Amino acid sequence: MHISVHLRDGPNDTNKRSQCLAIGLQSLDHRIEYRTRAEGSRADLVIQTGFDASAALKDAIDRQVPYLIMEASPFRSWTDIGKVSSWGYNGLAGGAWRPTVPSESRYKPVTKPMKTEGGVLIIGQKPTDHSLRGSDHVGWIEEKLREYPDSVFRGHPLMEPGQGSLDAQIEEARRVVTYTSTTSVEAAVAGCALQIDGQGSWWTPEEGESREETLHRLSWYSFAHTEYTGSDTAAWVASGFEEAQARAKAGKVEIPREKVNGQAITKRYHQRIVR
Repeated sequence: MHISVHLRDGPNDTNKRSQCLAIGLQSLDHRIEYRTRAEGSRADLVIQTGFDASAALKDAIDRQVPYLIMEASPFRSWTDIGKVSSWGYNGLAGGAWRPTVPSESRYKPVTKPMKTEGGVLIIGQKPTDHSLRGSDHVGWIEEKLREYPDSVFRGHPLMEPGQGSLDAQIEEARRVVTYTSTTSVEAAVAGCALQIDGQGSWWTPEEGESREETLHRLSWYSFAHTEYTGSDTAAWVASGFEEAQARAKAGKVEIPREKVNGQAITKRYHQRIVR
C-alpha cells in the first residue's frame, strides 16, 4: 500500500503521532512518503494529525480515498506507558470509523460506582475546536448555564487557565454536561451521569454496552507512541483499510470545515462566558 504522511511545519510533538505509526506501517512493507499538509498526493491512504481542512485532506476526499486522523486520546490519565494518541479512519474522534475490536482486553481504567449525590459540572471547550464541527459553542454554554443555574462551569484550560483540579471537580459532580469533550470518558469512569449534546463525542456506548465494554472498545482506539512503531499495532490499524476504502468511495466520510474566524470567536467567548 502507498501511504502519504502529511506533517505540520517544523519539528513538533504532534507530528510524532503520525511518524510513529508510519514507522510501524513501513515495517510491514507499506510504502511511506512524507509530505507537508499543503501538498496532495496519489497515495492509497492519507495520514495527518488533526482534522484541519488541509490541502492533503481535501485532496483525499476529492479522490475518494481513505484518510486516517491521529489525535489526542480520551485517556488523559493513561501515563504509565508514555504519550498516547488515538487514531480513526474518515472522521474525527467519535465520528471516525474503526474495525470491530478484538475480544482480548487492553488497558482500561477501573470504574467507580454510579453516584447518587453531587452537583452539575458543565465542561466547556475551545470554541474553535474542530471537534465542535462548526457549532456555536458560546451559545451552547449560555444555554446550559440557563438550564443548570446552580452548576459549576469549567472552561477549557486554554481559554481559562488556573481553574484548579479537573479531577476534584469531577469527583464532586453527580452529573457532567459536555458537548464533545474528552472529559466525558473520565466522567463516565468516575460514575457520573452524562449529558452529551454534541454529535461525535468520544463517549458513545453502543446498544446494550456496559461502561466496562465501552472502555474496552475505546482502549483499542488509543496506543502509546512506542506501540505504534511495532508491527502488531500497525497491522491492527491497517486491518481497517479495505473497509475504510469502501466507505470513502461511498462518500461515508466527515468533511472538515474551513478555517473559521478564530479571533472573533475567541473574543466573543471572553466577552460573554468568562466571569
